[in-house]
Amino acid sequence: MECLINDLPIYYEEYGHGKPVLCLHGFTEDHKVMTGCLEPLFSQNLCSDAKGYRRIYLDLPGMGKTPARDWIENADIMLGVLRKFVNKVIGDESFLLVGLSYGGYMALGMAFDSSMNIDGMFLICPCTIAEHSKRKLPVKNDVIIEQGLESIIQSAADLEDFISMAVVATKETWLRFENEILPGLRIADLNFLKCYRKNGYGFSFESKLKELNFMNPVCVLTGRRDDSVGYEDSWDLLKHLPRLTFVLVDDVGHNLQIENVEVFNLHLSDWLRRID
Repeated sequence: MECLINDLPIYYEEYGHGKPVLCLHGFTEDHKVMTGCLEPLFSQNLCSDAKGYRRIYLDLPGMGKTPARDWIENADIMLGVLRKFVNKVIGDESFLLVGLSYGGYMALGMAFDSSMNIDGMFLICPCTIAEHSKRKLPVKNDVIIEQGLESIIQSAADLEDFISMAVVATKETWLRFENEILPGLRIADLNFLKCYRKNGYGFSFESKLKELNFMNPVCVLTGRRDDSVGYEDSWDLLKHLPRLTFVLVDDVGHNLQIENVEVFNLHLSDWLRRID
């Protein structure tokens, strides 16, 4: 499906019926990273609280099947595109937000806008500080690689991409990475994204996010060994929220959703229960 915003056709997919759940992927990925971790719980009845939701998965501009546009110069404009998408696709109905990494950053920007009718947020390893040098990051340490893994990965470049992000490097997590993360990385518009990252990756109002006044249920999942966005900055930013569940998961990194599926599903189910 497509939603036209100015001259930008935003690609998105929908599953199910009921309360809208808008799902936002990370930087250079596409919607597959979100369908891969969310749809098993929503569509396969793994949780009784996951029934009755309309899941909306979009590709952000320059990623997946949504093309880049030169006028999307910074995060404020990207956020404006998302607002218009919500107005067109969801309308006045209240909705839920799920955001991973940079998608979590965008979700926080949407929640900061009091005109957005958001009933809850589920944030997976969210980016909260745009400038990498200012983030509090843990040391990732060595990755323990399952014996025989290298023999099933044909491409040395793919292996390097996987290991650079992995903390749990097994055949199972590789297959999830190959099916859910690599497809987006391969088709991303890298020239556009390089320019975007250099000139406008962060909100102009990022410093005001610490004043976020959000009274609905929030769940934040973070990895202790996430050397991409870390976990301390998320806690510092959101610890004042009255309905926050904050989870720091040991021995996982930025791919938390595929490295500890049990914890991920447990807290997604609990968040949905709190929404109800």
